Amino acid sequence: MINSDWEGPWVTADHAFDIMRRGIDGGARLFETISAYDDYLAFIVKKKGYEPGNTLSLIAPFLIAFDLDNKFLVTVAKDNANFINGSIEAITLLRQYYTVNIISTSYDQYVHYSASLAGIPVENMYATEFPIDKYAQEISHEDKKLVREMAGVIMTMPRLDIDMDTRPDELSKEAIGSIHKIDHFFWEILPDTGFAKVLNEVKPIGGTRKYEAVIQALEKEGISQKRSATIGDSITDWKMLKGTKDAGGLALSFNGNEYAVSNCNVAVMSDNCLITALLVDLFEQCGLGALKELTVDWNWSSIEKLHEKGLIKDPIYTGFKHAYAGADGIDIPLVVWVVPENLEKTIELSKQYRKSIRGVRIGSLG
Repeated sequence: MINSDWEGPWVTADHAFDIMRRGIDGGARLFETISAYDDYLAFIVKKKGYEPGNTLSLIAPFLIAFDLDNKFLVTVAKDNANFINGSIEAITLLRQYYTVNIISTSYDQYVHYSASLAGIPVENMYATEFPIDKYAQEISHEDKKLVREMAGVIMTMPRLDIDMDTRPDELSKEAIGSIHKIDHFFWEILPDTGFAKVLNEVKPIGGTRKYEAVIQALEKEGISQKRSATIGDSITDWKMLKGTKDAGGLALSFNGNEYAVSNCNVAVMSDNCLITALLVDLFEQCGLGALKELTVDWNWSSIEKLHEKGLIKDPIYTGFKHAYAGADGIDIPLVVWVVPENLEKTIELSKQYRKSIRGVRIGSLG
């Protein structure tokens, strides 16, 4: 079984970022600040009950306040169903032999539309439910105005440079002041408005909820975590990656950031997803030991030998070979078995690929 994030490992878009960028004047800056605040809550203060990825709960009031609706979210989904090279072919190949589940923090408007294009049935999709039109009908004009005014304040704040390694004493006075204003807005002002219901009910599938979805999917088919593959690339994936890695399964980072690479056993850096199909197939057939042996001695000759032994399925091997064939032979992508000694360098390389494939602004988000 394969349990995978969607945005990053298969598609280049960040739907939440794109709907704010397109739907709100200054929305890109607004999203980036709230995303950094999300990291602050998750990793610096470790707010009780808060999960990485709850950004999608925090931005929901702004989407409603600026009168965005379900039709707009679906329109952006249709415009941004941008697949990484080889995605649909790799998913199609894997689904011939294995169950592929999509476990995404993204709103279901995006996941249901774009994942269906790759043939994923809706019963294999886990995403954040957001009935935006229903909530919008219940919010007063005064409450919407209040949120729009706060949006203007956040857009003018200095950038919050925060990641999983940031210490509280490293925050500038300006950053601390901005965070206090945002804290006051979300946890003291909004709960007394009509948006309280939105904050309480929109539960993003991120962090712990992603990991719970992995366990639910495995139990549904009676498969142990040790025999499963988990794929991710960002902050919302680290718990399901770590849980799979600790259980002895395959935890694969695809062009991941520091959160993903730090919690995987295999890091992939590539502009084509056929590599994912090849690595997952070898793991499913031969186990983690064989995959480790290949990635430690990563070269085309080793891949050919495994195929000759029947340890990589013909269609997957052929698809991989065609994807990476060039004038000078097979230019295989970068694959690393992650250990403490190569962790820092792998994170640096993976983040470079991430920004190259997804763009600097999206690639820099947690």
